[in-house]
Amino acid sequence: MKTLIHEDGSLAKTIELETDSVGAKNFIGIGASTNWQVASRVKDTIKKTDDKKFIITYTKHFNSALEANKELATPSDTTFRIRSEFGKKFRWFYTYISYSDTYLAINRLKHPTINYFTQEDYAFIDRLPAEGKSITKADSLYLDGLNDKIFETYGTRAIFEEYYSRMVGLLDAGENKSWIDTLHNHKQKLFESLKNQKGIEDVASLFPISGISNIPISKEQLNQIEFEVETLTNFASTAGNGKYVHRIDMPGEVVNSNADSVTGKVAYWQPSATKFLLKDYKMFVESRQLNIWTIIVSIGFIVLFITILVRSKSRF
Repeated sequence: MKTLIHEDGSLAKTIELETDSVGAKNFIGIGASTNWQVASRVKDTIKKTDDKKFIITYTKHFNSALEANKELATPSDTTFRIRSEFGKKFRWFYTYISYSDTYLAINRLKHPTINYFTQEDYAFIDRLPAEGKSITKADSLYLDGLNDKIFETYGTRAIFEEYYSRMVGLLDAGENKSWIDTLHNHKQKLFESLKNQKGIEDVASLFPISGISNIPISKEQLNQIEFEVETLTNFASTAGNGKYVHRIDMPGEVVNSNADSVTGKVAYWQPSATKFLLKDYKMFVESRQLNIWTIIVSIGFIVLFITILVRSKSRF
């Protein structure tokens, strides 16, 4: 992903996706139908035996960060979201321009994370290096434990809660509200059944549990619930398995940034998906430009002041 920033706050975004086929639906939800310019090419491969890959390039100009956000940062459970912010400050000799792109958390499961992850976990995520950079053995062990906590402990419970809340919603919307208490009383048994299965291949398979086998939810309704939850988890899986490179081109020399590397006016990031799996990941950069006209004005004032001073002294 590349964002080119202009002094007036307008910006141009270029997003390149590597895919197996040209017509594949992308997880960012953009395309020609939303007025993006689209181009494709075959990716150069190192070995002739490598599977053919395609690079799909999307480009679009936005008049402001706010305009970009209306398309790329709107609430959605199934598309990758990017929030942009632009700022400009005049400091006489210099004009400072700040900009940030934020990858919004790709975990769209509604179950709260507060009881699963500590401040130490989030601090560890913040200090993870760029993708491909080595980490210490201790950090590697910590990362393994964190992944277990994310995908096994939290993930299993969060997926179950998605199924459960939708079943409660169906009962609440119909004429079978009395079943909500019954379902609640068997909630833990349902969850244990899910854990024993190591996943839900068929949500109906949870119901042979004594006491809720006759729950008034149809097979069609269960299939719809299954589809909705799978849509969430499939998006998280696709986005979480991606490899990301982000670039921001500023109109002036970069003076402050949290980038992995900076070259002149360009800042680069290569974050691992862990950075924005549970929480937002903000990539910010600040640049400055010398205001030539303020220097000319300042020199003019100095010359004028000296002239007035010399003339005033000559009179005496």
